[in-house]
This record gives sequence, structure tokens and C-alpha cells, in this order.
Amino acid sequence: MTDRFDYVLPSITTSISSLAIETKDKHEGSFDIKNTGGGTLTGRVLSRSAGLVFTPDSWEGNRQTINYTFNAAAAGLSTGQSMESVVYILSNGGEAQLPLSAKLAKMSITTNEGVTIANLQDFYDYAQVHPAQARRLFVDSEFYMLLLAIGYQYMEVYESLHKDSNRERAMDNFFILSGLKGKTKLSIAKTAMAFTQKPGNTEMLYGSIAIKKSDGGYVDAPIITAGDSKWLNCYASRLVQSDFDEQLTAMVNFSIDPLKISGVYAREIVTIGAEHTEENTVEIVYRRTQPVALALNRASYRYEDKGVIQVTNNTGKDMKIEVFCPESYVRFSARSYVVGAYGEIPFDIKLSAFLSAQMLFRKMPYMKTDIEIKAAAPGQVRKKLIPLIIGEW
Repeated sequence: MTDRFDYVLPSITTSISSLAIETKDKHEGSFDIKNTGGGTLTGRVLSRSAGLVFTPDSWEGNRQTINYTFNAAAAGLSTGQSMESVVYILSNGGEAQLPLSAKLAKMSITTNEGVTIANLQDFYDYAQVHPAQARRLFVDSEFYMLLLAIGYQYMEVYESLHKDSNRERAMDNFFILSGLKGKTKLSIAKTAMAFTQKPGNTEMLYGSIAIKKSDGGYVDAPIITAGDSKWLNCYASRLVQSDFDEQLTAMVNFSIDPLKISGVYAREIVTIGAEHTEENTVEIVYRRTQPVALALNRASYRYEDKGVIQVTNNTGKDMKIEVFCPESYVRFSARSYVVGAYGEIPFDIKLSAFLSAQMLFRKMPYMKTDIEIKAAAPGQVRKKLIPLIIGEW
């Protein structure tokens, strides 16, 4: 019998689907070619445009970056002219076609950093790297002339934004209007925060809300507390552009004043921004623990069994615990105990012969009773009933 082997063939993919070029003379760029199949990918890049040169124009390997240079003069373009063509990528993993559109801009701006700006995309890319310089260029007459040259359709709006003294806000709105970016969004990493204190502790509590913005766009967001709670104090009323670091993260610091909380529980909703969404909203909860927490070590017990009452004392002082059960089959070694921070009060369950016979005669699978507890600490007394279930399981 002959073994059969299936070989996965190469398959080509490209990082771009088209080439769109607008320049005054020359333009440089690059894209990636990748093999998503098997074997080794080999191929070459062909262009029908004399002004478009690829380096390298052929390759062998499963990942390759192709650099390209477009020379408007070599392509035969004159000012304001445009052309369309197709770039062909032939390989042993298939063929790819990249539509090419190229236009010779009527004018361009060369910045002090040597960057050529011939269209809106060039200006947006420049602003991401050189924001301060871009803000100065935004209100320069040369940029105004560039917009006229490329036929910018929102000149009236630009003239209005040009007058805004807040350049960061003006440029962000300009990029949103031009379709170069979406509105900057804010998100909160931790949307729920809880703080707990023991009874009698009135120390101030402090916290921080970490805010992340979606891009380098302009931010001026109000910090709103839904209930306007007096116990929660945010140290700022707004989040502005300068609050964010290079990782696009800002911190909203706040404090909690327990003296302004009358009960054992308080809750507040904080929203960063005018819009209330799940991404930019955080819930802050404050709780005071009960002076004493009482619980059984199990949910139920057998007729012949041992159990424990678990006592957590949160008062910071010794507490006297008194226990009592009206049923004689629940037995404690003492009537009262002194508990520090934590203690366990043991008890035994043992039915008398008469009660066992009575349970069997009545065919009762289980029975219920209560343990009465009195907890006394300096200045306070608490009483509680703990249900006790006993049966044959």
C-alpha cells in the first residue's frame, strides 16, 4: 500500500488592496507580501506605469516588504493631471492586482523636517509625528492655499476652525470632518471599584480611575457624579488633553470621606464625558463591615454530629458572645464566650432515645430549630437567630 501525502500549496496575501498616490513630484511607500499557505512563496511585481519602480521587483520567501517610488515626471503627468493603472503581483501562490491611482498635486508644502505635504492624508500623518509643528502649519496661509489647490470642500468650516484659539480642538474637528479619523473615545479599565472599612474606622480612603483614549485626538470631558454625593470628591471636574501621557492614559484621582456616610453602604456612578456608556462609566461602592459576622460551618447536620459557630469580630475589641438553644439535643460546653478578632464556638447534637424513637415513629426526615446569639461589645449589643437543620441525609 502506498502512503498518500497532501502538500499545502503557497497562497499570496498583500497588506494593501490598492495604491493611491498624490504628490507634487516624487512619492515613496511600501507594502508587505505574505505566504498564508505552505511551501515557499516566490514571485515578481510588474507595473504598467513608467514612473513606478519597485525594490525588490522579485523575491523568494514567505514574508517580503516591497518598497516603491513614484516619479510624476517619469510617468508623464503634468500639474493637476491624474492617471490610473494596475500593479500585478505574479507568484507560485496566485496572482494579486493592486489598482493604482496617481495625481500630480498643484502644490505641496515642504516642512522644516523635510516632510512633503501634498494632501490631507500627508498632513494627518505629519500631525501624528509633529503635533506642535502641525498646529502652527494649520493656521498658516500656505496651508490655506494647499486646501484651495486640492479643492477642499469644507473651506467655510475650516475658516471657522482657523479662528478657534484652541488649536488641538480645532485640528481634531478638522480631521473628523475630513474623514481622516473618528471621534476620540474614552474607556475605563476598571468599571467597578469597592472600598470596605471596619466599624469605627473613619480614615479617608483614596483611589484612582484609569482612563484610556482611543487615539491621539482632542479630549475635553466633564467628570460627572450621578448622585452628586458629598462623600466622594473627585480632584478635577474635567479631563483635558494635557492630562494624558504618551500611552494615551490619564488618572482621575478621588477620595472618600466616611464621616459623610450615615449608613453602612453607599454607591455612586462616575461618568467621564458627556455621554453615559458602559465604556466610560465606573461604579464606586463603599461598605462598612458588620460589627460581628456569625455563621455555621455547615448548612445542615446529622442526628449524631458536631458543629461550630464561626464568629468574626470586626469591632477591634473583645466581644462577649452568649449562646442558647431551646432544644435539649443541641448542647454547648458553656453559655458565654469571649472572642477577639475570630473565634469558633463548638456544639454537639445528640438526640435522646425517646426523641429518636419519636422521630422514627412520625417518619420525620428532618427537624428545625434556632440558636439564639447575643453579642455584646462596649457600647453595643446585637442579637441574632441562626437557623439549624438536623436530619438523616
